[in-house]
Amino acid sequence: MPEVRLQDFREGLSDEDWARFYRAFRDPEIARLNGHRPYRMPLGLFRRVVGGELASGRRVAFAVRDEQGRWLGAVELYDIAGGEATLGVIITEKHLWGRGYGSEAVRQALRLAFEEMGLERVRLRTFRWNARARRAFEKAGFRLVGYLPGPRGEVDAVMEVSREEWRGAAP
Repeated sequence: MPEVRLQDFREGLSDEDWARFYRAFRDPEIARLNGHRPYRMPLGLFRRVVGGELASGRRVAFAVRDEQGRWLGAVELYDIAGGEATLGVIITEKHLWGRGYGSEAVRQALRLAFEEMGLERVRLRTFRWNARARRAFEKAGFRLVGYLPGPRGEVDAVMEVSREEWRGAAP
């Protein structure tokens, strides 16, 4: 399993990190996997929007870095309320897809969610057709709960893991 470390966005990202993050949201393939259209807003506005979401207290985000500290992507917990949160992850460096970095970032985010933030449950939605993402989430301890219509007419797979399930599955 590759080693990754998570860096809280509040610790400050470099201009290059912000540019990589922003480019991912402008990339049509990544946007499709994320369920939105490629962003068109300028980088400065993107930074302000993300900063505003983090300041709300209902979202925490972390840069995903490799062993040498290089940017790989981001993982976040959002809609934090009532002991629950929703997880999102994006590995922005496409040449690293399928190598376990996303799975490891999710494992570390779950450790933070359950051990440091005291959450009871983490959920997520991914496209039903995105088998690669579902397998990565299952490796991290998520289980399929069911399917729901997504906002763009696609079918979403709804997955979740409780703190107790995670404790039982964590190495």
